[in-house]
Amino acid sequence: MRSGLRSGLPGGLGAAAHRYLDAFPAGDVVAFPIDPLDRLGLPVWVVALFPEDPALAGIMPYGVGYGATEEAAVLGGLGEIAEMVWPTLTLGTRAKTQGSYTALVASLGERAVADPLTLCLPAGSAVGRDTVLDWVAAKRWADGSTVLVPIDLAAYSAKELAPGYRPFTTIISNGMGAGPDLDWAVGHGLCEILQRDGNGLLFRALDQGVMLDLDGALPPSTMAILDRFAAAGIRAMPKFATDQFGLPNLYCVGIDEAAPPTAPIMVTACGEACHADRVQALEKCLTEYAASRARKAFAHGPAELVARVAPDGYVRRFLAQAGGAAKSSDTRAFDAMRDWTGRDAATLRDWLADSVLCERTTHRFDALPTQAAADGHARAARARAAVEAAGFDILYVDMSPPDGSVTVVKVIVPGMEVETMSYYRIGARNTEKLLAMDSPLVRFGAATDRLRPIRLTPAEAERLGHPLFDTGAADAIVGPLYPLYREPEAHHVAAVAQEGGR
Repeated sequence: MRSGLRSGLPGGLGAAAHRYLDAFPAGDVVAFPIDPLDRLGLPVWVVALFPEDPALAGIMPYGVGYGATEEAAVLGGLGEIAEMVWPTLTLGTRAKTQGSYTALVASLGERAVADPLTLCLPAGSAVGRDTVLDWVAAKRWADGSTVLVPIDLAAYSAKELAPGYRPFTTIISNGMGAGPDLDWAVGHGLCEILQRDGNGLLFRALDQGVMLDLDGALPPSTMAILDRFAAAGIRAMPKFATDQFGLPNLYCVGIDEAAPPTAPIMVTACGEACHADRVQALEKCLTEYAASRARKAFAHGPAELVARVAPDGYVRRFLAQAGGAAKSSDTRAFDAMRDWTGRDAATLRDWLADSVLCERTTHRFDALPTQAAADGHARAARARAAVEAAGFDILYVDMSPPDGSVTVVKVIVPGMEVETMSYYRIGARNTEKLLAMDSPLVRFGAATDRLRPIRLTPAEAERLGHPLFDTGAADAIVGPLYPLYREPEAHHVAAVAQEGGR
């Protein structure tokens, strides 16, 4: 049984919320709404755990949840805490297997080891099949068999790595999933992977400007959300990324038309969704856009703004628990966000005009594929069926607490891709997508510091003509928009501004 204080949680929380709360390690739980920072009125809550376990030093477990009700928002925040806490407390103490892919395959067989050349390595990476890595055990969803995967992709943070181990890419949380059981959690993580694999080259700095045409009948729940935006004088701009695998992949940005936002950074907000049910996909990207507005103001806005909603001492305690990792894990994100927070809304909007806020074509919402998926289990089943039908292998690393009170996993799908424009991670899928777009990001010829070999299996490299990724072109396209891809830890930029320097 956990110990510690609980403050700010709304009354009447259901069993799902209490399962998370009771599963957490000892520490104080602090919760409060941050939606008062915006004028939309959709529930957005911060839930934070200040842990007592020294193993979590430098990890600040907190989540920003949203939804139609306060309970839904709190539940989302609790799930994010679980995804931050349990990897360190389980994976961090788990035995690792050291060796190269080649050596491990020789002893275990090809199906028992994930090929690093299928895991979206950074362009120019020196990692290959003969590179010695640390590996952890994952499970294959299809049959439950064990598959070794590099710790580099399984980890949530550097806390789970062996001392001195240097991962081959910056550690990211994409693919984390939490829920009441394995089925739900794996589906959660898989849909997050699908979301980013599908939209990564089609939004943000590479936005294609495909607006959703919402003419036609929409359910009352969707209209109620859109009416909130209209009443607040905010033009919501839901957009289409893809419907690959038969799953609508949507996102939403917007423009404050009636009045300026509370904080300039709110103009950069975005909500994303990938869901078998097109209505649920639309509602998720709309409500996540609303949450993103409040979250960005809270996480990176000035201290006096944060003080409007946060309890006394919260930020000081947050910074002490988080430590200095926010400035060292991705200095480019920190420096770029620091620049952003010194800009006015008009400047940020100008930077977004030709990409995030552009409107070039339309796609009819009622032409999107749709399948009923009433809950997390149904959503998971639809996503898994679509991915497996396309020939992908779904792997997951189970990081659940020992008592199984909740389930926490990291999902890994070899062949699916993420973080091409930030960390230059690219494989065969994104190479083919960029070639189809006639993009300058893929080149051929001799490698240079800027033109880096895309790391592929020998067969794929031969088939695609040994392509190169132009990192200089990627940096030029992203330009000042890097914080759209990666953000530093919350409150650190404002803290440095208060100190008057780095």
